[in-house]
Amino acid sequence: MVTTQEATTATTVDTTLVMDYTTINREREFHNEETCTYWLPKDEEEQQRLTGQHFALKELFEGNLSRSVQRNLDFEKGISVLDVGCGPGAWIMDMTQDYPNCTYHGCDIVDVTNKNLKIDQFTFNFGNVIQGLPYEDNTFDFVQMRLFTAALRKEEWPIALKEIIRLTKPGGMIQLMEPDFRLSEDDSSAYNKFIKALDSVCTSKGQDLHITYQLEKLLLETNLIKVTEQDTRHCNLNSNTATTKKFAWDFVELAKGTISGIKPLMGINSEEDISKFLNELKHCLIHTDIHLYVNRISVQKL
Repeated sequence: MVTTQEATTATTVDTTLVMDYTTINREREFHNEETCTYWLPKDEEEQQRLTGQHFALKELFEGNLSRSVQRNLDFEKGISVLDVGCGPGAWIMDMTQDYPNCTYHGCDIVDVTNKNLKIDQFTFNFGNVIQGLPYEDNTFDFVQMRLFTAALRKEEWPIALKEIIRLTKPGGMIQLMEPDFRLSEDDSSAYNKFIKALDSVCTSKGQDLHITYQLEKLLLETNLIKVTEQDTRHCNLNSNTATTKKFAWDFVELAKGTISGIKPLMGINSEEDISKFLNELKHCLIHTDIHLYVNRISVQKL
């Protein structure tokens, strides 16, 4: 069953998320892993974006876990948890506050975990989900993998899904989350131009910007799981809530991080052009009717 809910969270915005949208760090650092097509930065600026994005997503979905995941697993008692592509570790740090009795593992192709993440029940490992992760079969009660749209080629998704299913215990749960990039009605808007540029870059790398629509089908084709819940949340970015302000900030930071890849597609040739585009995107997100959609799917291993 798919549900759609408008986000109306009214918490206070972290002031660290409110900054000059046109300030750009020219010395961005990117991944150089030859076997990976992930094309977003890996520097401190990107880790800050991912951390802010985590809390925006938590507010949008009213928590870190779906209802079916919580029904099927006893996080209070303590279970084994894996976050695939853990990045700075914001989700894990947050989870340890809510569920301190669990043991947490995170893996990624590089170690960019927050250096303050010094938690006894957390272990980090290097790993590429396509090449196989360094864990035995049936190890984890719960596995999360999210925001891999710009990391995996279309043909790699079945491999990745089978790998995380392999790691999950029978009866264990898996939670996936990916953005649903829908165009606005104004085709000339800076937002639409940005989404179309992202789509073009992803296509050139063999990725699918709209892979979220295929996840249920790909999961069911494994014959190893049953779908327990699908949840599509959305928010209007001009609604001026704490959550939508975080997402607007996240979107502009994403544009900054991808500008080197998208600017040839958008006719951006100078520093002045970049600043103009970012200002137009900021204005578009805050003052026009832009809706952000995110899909989450939960499954249980048979």
